[in-house]
Amino acid sequence: MGNSAILRIELNEELIEPVYGLHKKLYGLYKELELRCTAIRLCSVLLLILILRLLTCKVYLIMVAYHRNIVWNNQAERIKTYLGGKMEYRIGRSKKNQGKEAVKEAVEGLKNPKLILFFSETDNFTEYTIEMKRLFPESIIIGSTTFVGLCREGAYKDTLLVLGIEEGIECYGDVLEEVDKYPLKYIDRVMNCVNRFKNTENTVCFEVSSALISSEELILSTFNSVLMDKGIPLFGGSAGDRGNAEKTMISFNGKVMEKACAFVVLKNLGGGIRLYRENIYKPTNHYFTATKVDIRNRTVYEYDYEPAAQVMAKALNTDIKNLPQYLDSYPLGRLIGSDMYITANQGITDHGGMAYHARVYNNSHMVLLEPDDYKEVLRRTREQVKKDVPNPSLTIMIHCLARSLLFEKDGYLNDFAKEMGGTLGNYVGFAGYGEQLNQQHFNQTMVLAVFE
Repeated sequence: MGNSAILRIELNEELIEPVYGLHKKLYGLYKELELRCTAIRLCSVLLLILILRLLTCKVYLIMVAYHRNIVWNNQAERIKTYLGGKMEYRIGRSKKNQGKEAVKEAVEGLKNPKLILFFSETDNFTEYTIEMKRLFPESIIIGSTTFVGLCREGAYKDTLLVLGIEEGIECYGDVLEEVDKYPLKYIDRVMNCVNRFKNTENTVCFEVSSALISSEELILSTFNSVLMDKGIPLFGGSAGDRGNAEKTMISFNGKVMEKACAFVVLKNLGGGIRLYRENIYKPTNHYFTATKVDIRNRTVYEYDYEPAAQVMAKALNTDIKNLPQYLDSYPLGRLIGSDMYITANQGITDHGGMAYHARVYNNSHMVLLEPDDYKEVLRRTREQVKKDVPNPSLTIMIHCLARSLLFEKDGYLNDFAKEMGGTLGNYVGFAGYGEQLNQQHFNQTMVLAVFE
C-alpha cells in the first residue's frame, strides 16, 4: 500500500513539471506582451502630446500671420513676412545726359520691382520711359515730368529720380485717357484694379495727370465714383515742367501721354498709410462769394456781384494795372466747411474777370490769403508727422511748383528737401501744377503719403 502511494505522487510530479514549465512560458509571454502594450500606450500618449503641440503651434502661427501681415500665397509654396512694416525698395537717381546710361545708373540694384515711379525733366522723358519698360517689362511703371525731383539727399533739377518697390505692397495700375473730355469712358479700368483686392484696408490710389488742360476735376470725379464706395483715399499731382507752363508729360508702362492720367491702387502690407496736406498761406480779413463763374474755364467774373479783378485790387490796396504783381503771393482759399483749399491765380481776363488754376464754383466762399511763416509751418508739419509715424517705411511727396519756385528764390529749396528727409526718412517727391487729395484739386500745397 505505502509503495503504491509513493508511486502515485512521483507520477503526479512528473505530470505537473511540464505543465508548470508551460505555465512559466505563458506567464513570461504575458509579461512581455504587457510590457509591449505599456510601451504602445506610452507611445500613443507621446504621439497625442506631439499632435496637440503641433496644433498649438499652427494656431500660434495663424495668430502671428494675422498680426504681422504674413501674406499667404494662394498659388503655393512660399510665405513672405513683413515684420515691423518695412518695405523692400530702392531710390536711385542719375544726372547722366544719355537716356540709357541714366536709367541704368538710377535703377541699379533693382531686380523685380512690382512698382516703379520715376520723375524727370521733359527733355529725356520719352527715352527714360522706353528704356524703363525694356528693362522691367513685368512691372507697373508710372512716370511724370517735374520741375524738380526731391529726396532726403536734396533737391535735384535735370535729374532722373526713380523709386522701385519690390516687396511690401500689393498693387494694380492702369491709365485714364482723353481726360480733357471723357475720362469717365475709362472708369472700368479703375473698377478692375480695385476689384482685384480681397480687401481694401490700408489701400490708397496714387495718380499723376497731364497738366495745363484743366482736366483735374474731371479726373477726380471719375476716380471717386469708384473709390468713395470702397473707402479708398486718393492722392496725387499734376505733372510739371521747367516752370514756363509749356508742356508736361506722363507715362504708363512704356507709353508717353499728354492728355491722360496714370494711376496705381496700392496696398501697404506692413501697416497704414497717413495722408497730410500743408499750406503755407494764412487767411486775411477779406472774404468773398463767387456770384458769376465759368466753371469749365476756371474763371470768376464777379465776387459779390462786382467785377472780380476790381474786388481783388481793392482788397490788396492797389489798382487793376498793378494787380498782376501780387497774384503769385496772394492766392485765394476756397472754403468747404472747416477746410480750406488753395486756388492759385492765373491772371486777369477780359471784362475784369479772374482766371485760376483750379475750379471755383458758383456761390463758393472764398478768402484772400497772404504768406505765412513757411519755415514755422514746415516745422509744425514735421513735428506732427514724427508724432504720428515715428519710423516711416517710405513717403511719397507732391510739392507744388509754385512753392518750389518760392523756396528756390529764397535759397531754401535744397535745405527744405534735406530737412524733410530728417523726419520722413527715405522719400521721393515731384513738383507740378497742382495737387489732389480725395475729392479736391488745389494749388500751392504740399501733400504727403506716409507709409507706416
